[in-house]
Amino acid sequence: MDQHVSLCLGGDLANLHSLGWIATDIHRLIEFSDLLQSGEQEPLERYFGPQARPANRYKNFTAKRHRPLNDISLQDDGSLALNIPNLSLAGAIIMPLVQTAVARLLQKTDTLADFRLTPADSGLKRVMQAFERGDFGSGSEGLHTLAFVLAELNYKADFLASNAAIVEHSVDRYATRIARTIRKHSI
Repeated sequence: MDQHVSLCLGGDLANLHSLGWIATDIHRLIEFSDLLQSGEQEPLERYFGPQARPANRYKNFTAKRHRPLNDISLQDDGSLALNIPNLSLAGAIIMPLVQTAVARLLQKTDTLADFRLTPADSGLKRVMQAFERGDFGSGSEGLHTLAFVLAELNYKADFLASNAAIVEHSVDRYATRIARTIRKHSI
């Protein structure tokens, strides 16, 4: 089943320049989630593991080179919304994990920014909101609990428990990049 996630940028971030920088990192996370869902360990470790070097923006990691164009719309409150269709379940889980990590990083620096990555699936959205509140714990333990809860709700998310270290590393790395971009463009 294809998942949909919406990226919402508000306030000073609601411009195409900020959206372009952040969308590049979002695209890398989509590629990460595609590799995670497919179970291909070798490219997953090589491109996203703890020993991986940061990739440039022009390198494709997966066979899905062309994705359908995303729909960018201006919301009533003046924010920009980017609809990201045709995601795997891994993508719909990874995006809110990154949003949670970005929110924590921005909170540490007292940066006010409207940055949201939310899945369209209401059941998945409730679980990810519980994870964001800290109901499942933190770190690898939280990812294992999240995988268990998703399995109980009939989502096939066994990739989370088996790749918890890579997921945690990649989410932290890309959340740091996105938070840095937000701080830079929201001044």
